[in-house]
Amino acid sequence: MWADLAYCAQVTDEGPVADRNRAARFTVLWALQYDRRPQDLPLLRFLLQQQTTYYSEAVPSGMAPDLTLAGFLVAEHWQAEDLWLHWDAKNISFDTALGYHLYHLLTAGIAAATETVRASSHPDRERILGDITSPRHTDAAVEEWLDRQRTRFPSDPADEGLKSWAHHAARLGEREASRLFMTEWAAGEPRTGDTLNTLQFHLAQLGYLAEAAEVQKEAGAISDSSGSGARVSKLLTLARLQRRTDDYAGARQTLQEAQRSLPPDKQGFDQGIWRHFVKECFLLVPIAPADSTAHRLLAASEQDLHGIPRLWMDGVLDAAIAAAEHLGDQPALHRYRAQQQAAARERDQEVGQPRHPSSGPATS
Repeated sequence: MWADLAYCAQVTDEGPVADRNRAARFTVLWALQYDRRPQDLPLLRFLLQQQTTYYSEAVPSGMAPDLTLAGFLVAEHWQAEDLWLHWDAKNISFDTALGYHLYHLLTAGIAAATETVRASSHPDRERILGDITSPRHTDAAVEEWLDRQRTRFPSDPADEGLKSWAHHAARLGEREASRLFMTEWAAGEPRTGDTLNTLQFHLAQLGYLAEAAEVQKEAGAISDSSGSGARVSKLLTLARLQRRTDDYAGARQTLQEAQRSLPPDKQGFDQGIWRHFVKECFLLVPIAPADSTAHRLLAASEQDLHGIPRLWMDGVLDAAIAAAEHLGDQPALHRYRAQQQAAARERDQEVGQPRHPSSGPATS
């Protein structure tokens, strides 16, 4: 059955590559967390290799606990030869280089790991030796790290928290179970901004957008953030959720409220929030209830666009072009494309990375 757990590339309708067997592989990894036996090491090694391949092929950035769990379960067998598997996992991307702990390589003991690397002809031999022989790394420190990992990935399901169950269920595609676990977790927590943000983000990721919008309204009513920028940011998140549920009236009202709190200076520190605000206005155009309403919103959004610097950032002009294309407004489309070309030249001058002449205009 191991073949059913191997990385299997699958191109989705949205474009990105997915892994057909990811959920099945995680199911087995999760079961192995609660049922640890010496004879499982070959299977664990295989699963870590497949997770590494999955991240290399299908995850351009970021790192989730599924990779860390696979690495931890292998590391718990304290075999020096497995450090090569851990090294591959650590070097997938910038995010795994930071997030996949070096101590995965050292659970057999620093002396054993050092001897294994010195006896090898691996192309990264000197680099690995430089990393693992630092005086700050000790066997005691590695064991303390392992203890923290054992707490993070307990062997008894009863020691798992509701939030962990919510994330586990989401990885298995059990949306409703994940929603119930997370809402139950939130019900037992203080209704702070952090709690509500966690709940809102999780519900939105699961696709419960209307519920996420209601939670975001509650979060926006809490005055635990400082400055108008934080308030605008919360309102833009709410407007985004309302737009995704096709609630034009609610999103438009939220954006108008956000506009009243925007800083007057579009050039300064808050220029980014202006770009995000105008982008959200443009993105709202296609779901306007009537063409006349959509045209008025397009005109107002273009007016707000004036004076905002660095229009090559945050995809604001992509949203403008999409809105003009939706309405078939050729003059507006021509203006936005000209602005996009000018913004691309500005980006090249500012960042110092000129593109090949055959490449198209820069987009965010």
